[in-house]
Amino acid sequence: MNWYPWLNHAYRQIIAFHQNKQGHHALLLHANAGMGSDSLIYAISRWLMCQQPVGMKSCGSCHSCHSCHSCQLMLAGTHPDWHKITAEKGKNTIGIESIRCLTDFLVSHAQQGGAKVIWFPAVEALTEAASNALLKTLEEPTDKTYFFLECRDPASLLATLRSRCFYYYLSVPECKTAISWLQKQKISLAQVDIETAIKLNAGAPLAALTLLQPDNWLKRKQFCQSLIQHLSTKTLLNWLPELDQPNASCRISWLISLLLDAVKYQQQAGNYCVNQDQSPLITKLAGINSVDILLKSATEWQNCRHQLMSVMGLNQELRLTSQLINWQNTIHHHN
Repeated sequence: MNWYPWLNHAYRQIIAFHQNKQGHHALLLHANAGMGSDSLIYAISRWLMCQQPVGMKSCGSCHSCHSCHSCQLMLAGTHPDWHKITAEKGKNTIGIESIRCLTDFLVSHAQQGGAKVIWFPAVEALTEAASNALLKTLEEPTDKTYFFLECRDPASLLATLRSRCFYYYLSVPECKTAISWLQKQKISLAQVDIETAIKLNAGAPLAALTLLQPDNWLKRKQFCQSLIQHLSTKTLLNWLPELDQPNASCRISWLISLLLDAVKYQQQAGNYCVNQDQSPLITKLAGINSVDILLKSATEWQNCRHQLMSVMGLNQELRLTSQLINWQNTIHHHN
């Protein structure tokens, strides 16, 4: 597992809770995608399962410390008391059967005689029945059993499930920390590009790093160039291929950020724009829309994105076509 400098504070804080006997058996970790939260959970798990930790570190010296075989098993990824619960193959939800199997595992003793750790990398995937079954397990935890429930959006979870956990938000690093780290990853783009990628990914450095890869960054540039061209020729419907891609939800997010930047530009707050590398496009959007139209359009695109992500079997091409027609009509009606 890689380690990232912005995880240090959270790691020390959570380990200190456990050292002071204040650690909760169920941690709800709220983290943006691209923060490296899996590395944080793995490191905390190693510490909890190590039978001879040295301060805030797991001993890691399994070869000379027979009683701490746990570290060796964790490093090998074969620890019998460390469980990662994900959706079954071919499904996007975690059903009640997974929780029943987990309950059976929890009633047995830890095979290494230490702690047991259960990690849910995407707890939002639990069905309602599975969430209720997990609730009972969280209410009556077995001794030295720890749960890590990772989520992107805590509001989507059952309130009763949230109330049984200790909530922890993994805050994003300061922009200068993220820029410095990205520059060390051999990103040779201009600082304005790096800052834009960070802002487009809500401050998450690993997600920014993915976007800044030459192919991905070029695709975003083409997306923006194509939009300004179709706005100029009033042929927005022909822009459909740029949106109708496997990462459509991400591309709609790019569009929403551009619309909101145009609002900032109109309000003389251009310094706060996310897409600092796209001034001509932002100026163009601001010039053909009022603030009300821009905000209305952003809301409609947000609804479109939400439907594409949450409605099973929705025809993406048809939904995007409908929204593009709607948007084009809104702009033309205004003008």
